[in-house]
Amino acid sequence: MINSVRIRLTLWYVVAFGILLAGFSGFVYVVLSQTMYSRFDRSLLNAALVVTGEFKSELEENSGNLTEAANQTLSELRIPETSIAIFDDKRLLGTNLDREPRSASELLPGASLEHFPAFGTVKGNDPEGLRVAVVSAGIGDKEYFIGVLQPLSDLAQQLRSIRRIFYVGFPVSLFVAGIGGFILAKKSFAPVVAMCNQAESIGAKNLHERLSVKNNDDELGQLAYVFNDLLSRLDNSFDGMRKFTADASHELRTPLSIIRGEADVALSQDRDPSEYREALSIIQDEAKRLSRIVDDMMALARSDAGQRPMHIEEFYLNDLVEECCKAATVLTLRKGVTLNIEPSPDTPFSGDEDLLRRMLLNLLDNAIKYTPTGGSVSVELMTEPGEAKLVVSDTGMGIPAVDVPHVFERFYRADKARSRADGGTGLGLAIAKWVVEAHKGSIELTSTPGRGSRFTVTLPADAV
Repeated sequence: MINSVRIRLTLWYVVAFGILLAGFSGFVYVVLSQTMYSRFDRSLLNAALVVTGEFKSELEENSGNLTEAANQTLSELRIPETSIAIFDDKRLLGTNLDREPRSASELLPGASLEHFPAFGTVKGNDPEGLRVAVVSAGIGDKEYFIGVLQPLSDLAQQLRSIRRIFYVGFPVSLFVAGIGGFILAKKSFAPVVAMCNQAESIGAKNLHERLSVKNNDDELGQLAYVFNDLLSRLDNSFDGMRKFTADASHELRTPLSIIRGEADVALSQDRDPSEYREALSIIQDEAKRLSRIVDDMMALARSDAGQRPMHIEEFYLNDLVEECCKAATVLTLRKGVTLNIEPSPDTPFSGDEDLLRRMLLNLLDNAIKYTPTGGSVSVELMTEPGEAKLVVSDTGMGIPAVDVPHVFERFYRADKARSRADGGTGLGLAIAKWVVEAHKGSIELTSTPGRGSRFTVTLPADAV
């Protein structure tokens, strides 16, 4: 097995070129040999016509003496390497052949005396044989047959020379074609080799580098474009992973530090039971916070890996909204916020009820968390042809325009000052977006600083 693409391409090129060259050479040889035989036959025919004219003249001079006219014709005409035979319709009148055929049919076996000129090849002293041309000539009221013979040795020698040229030229041509094909393949694959060397030098630390190619419009340029696009996606993924890891470490470090600090303080000396209970209560709250962070991170990790299957079932979306709003009532009472639910008709839906419940609770928790005391949160479910829209709006502090495109990023907080005071993990909106997109829907945010925010979730009827 040849592992080099360049060598395999060169071999395929040589094989294809060899087949084409062999076919072309064979075609040229056949055409050339036919042309040479045709010229040879025309030469014989011209010689036969000359003999016919001379025989006619001798007949007139010898007063119709056929034998004398034939012998005079043979003695007068001395055509190099050419033998002549003259017949009437019954007998041989004269010839300079080594043998004396009795008729034109015997001179050219198989020839019909009704169709002339006739051509053929017969054996003779020449190893290649003799080429024969027989013509008929009507002189007076009688018909005569003139046969002209020439050896084929010169013609055969010429054809052998042509074949030798092909025999020598064919391998030489293949050798030259192989060298040229290898050089062409090497030059054609030079950009691929360069790209391989560049790709080999790219690692996790320099994913920002890209492959360079001279022509962006050919196939190699398209390959480089696809590979560069892959590198861009990998670079973004690595950046996201690094950012996620850093943010996750930061989020986990705070509760762990609090737990460790409380434990160290509690164990530093003997304390009252009330102080131990207070320390354990703080540790319990931070442990719950850690648990929420880990659960959210696990959910997102599984979604990224495609390991969170969708549990599809039929349910009423309006019932789900009402259940989530009742569950969020505890948060609104604690915060002093009003929760308004707009009435909606029965809305049958097919999807993952648990994921949609988690998405809506995350939106409600976010809206209540950032709405000051005395504010309000509204939930409205609307149905339109082919889709359902769920709107969660609040009268909270709002989000600056510069932060709106980033609110669905993991661990992103628009209000850095309130980072962990409300116990959030910074993953709620990222999970909400993932759930909506898993149902082939979309989520949009419009917000005005100081006036509140509005999240609009659009779920198609054929979400799954």
